[in-house]
Amino acid sequence: MGKIAIVTDSLADVPEEFIKMYNIYVAPLVINIDGISYKDGVDLSKDDFYNLLNEGKMPTTSQVPPGEFIDMFEDLLKSYECIIAILLSSKLSGTYQSAVIAKNTLNNDKIFIIDSRNFSLGNGLIVIKAAEMALNGNSKDDIIKEVEDMIPKMRYIMTFDSLDYLYRGGRLNKSQAIIGNILNIKPIIMNDDGELKIVDKVRGRKNIIKWIIKYIRDKEIDFENQEIGLIHTGSSEFINDIENTLRSELGITKFIKSRAGCAAGVHAGPSAVGVFFKLK
Repeated sequence: MGKIAIVTDSLADVPEEFIKMYNIYVAPLVINIDGISYKDGVDLSKDDFYNLLNEGKMPTTSQVPPGEFIDMFEDLLKSYECIIAILLSSKLSGTYQSAVIAKNTLNNDKIFIIDSRNFSLGNGLIVIKAAEMALNGNSKDDIIKEVEDMIPKMRYIMTFDSLDYLYRGGRLNKSQAIIGNILNIKPIIMNDDGELKIVDKVRGRKNIIKWIIKYIRDKEIDFENQEIGLIHTGSSEFINDIENTLRSELGITKFIKSRAGCAAGVHAGPSAVGVFFKLK
């Protein structure tokens, strides 16, 4: 065990094998369904959540409460010299603020809270890098410096089969959602300093893949030394098509692949995909 504990939240969507490999500690967001609250990934599994979603349930999410962080931080400080918590964008959730409240309540200068300005694997890839460095014995300052360097360089391209969930979340108006669904128009969504932004609208899955390839090719990114994050909420066939095309068209060979957790699924719906990577 290293000297530094790396903490994140369940909306980082870090795959379970990396959580175990790097001793990452995950604070669960709260999923609310039919008046019942569940801890993401603790009281409610991905399979059960997506089954409920496909049954037409309308879940919502709540931030990680400060008390959850207080308990976690107090427990971790018994075994670690310090804690670095790398959390989803403060513009999308109050989870970061909850962690700040917890740190201030404990009044402990061994706790460092970082707003990743990202979410899902956009944050998850940063967390994995930090946890790898912690396990390898890197210093707190070196880890924080690497995290702060990665934050503005993360990019992700996401798209959704159904626009209904974007409409419910206030990202599209009702007429845009209805017309988009009828015409098979898929929004291309990217991150913009902690927020989500619709940057284009494409018709059909084949054109989505072409858009992704063109964007990555235009950026002239060197993928030799980085792993690409791929995530889906239920479209495993589509994400496999994207992976195969990235391999054949761009020669990318390293991937971190995951099914999104419950918190991401609430906002994305059951048929969303995302590609995550770091710019130079």
